[in-house]
Amino acid sequence: MMHFDEHLTTRLRDAGKPMLRWWRLMATYGIVVLFVFGVALICSGRVPWYSLMLPVALTHAVTLGLQYVIRRPRPAIAHSAIAMWFRTPSFPSAHSAGSMAFAVATSAIVLDGSTFGIWASVSVFAFALLIGISRIMVGVHYVTDVLVGCIFGIVVSWIFLSVVS
Repeated sequence: MMHFDEHLTTRLRDAGKPMLRWWRLMATYGIVVLFVFGVALICSGRVPWYSLMLPVALTHAVTLGLQYVIRRPRPAIAHSAIAMWFRTPSFPSAHSAGSMAFAVATSAIVLDGSTFGIWASVSVFAFALLIGISRIMVGVHYVTDVLVGCIFGIVVSWIFLSVVS
């Protein structure tokens, strides 16, 4: 399975090389854009801070715990691809999990049947998916890291919001 994952990751990265500068920006600052959007939602009074930030924080904390239990090494390219603040293990992707948790929480808040709600929800999910893909493109995660991270973020956020509601 690992060989297939390495092969698929390499093929995807090769296909995205013409846009590598863009992928680096997304991998580095995509989370910041989501954070600013979240702060704007909170400041607008549309949402209490805890219903947006707690699912993301919980997802991120559990994901980091899983990374240290599983201890899958990052791809070899990760050591020179982009500057990383912390060197954590690779599986599952915390960026993917956190951004998808944010997308689920945001959708739960803004999806009210209005055109704005639908577009905002689709946009946040698309942006979260691009963050996950960018982590593959810059070489810091394998495809399965991102897939499992996305699924994990959706599930944890959904469960959290189901319990809190």
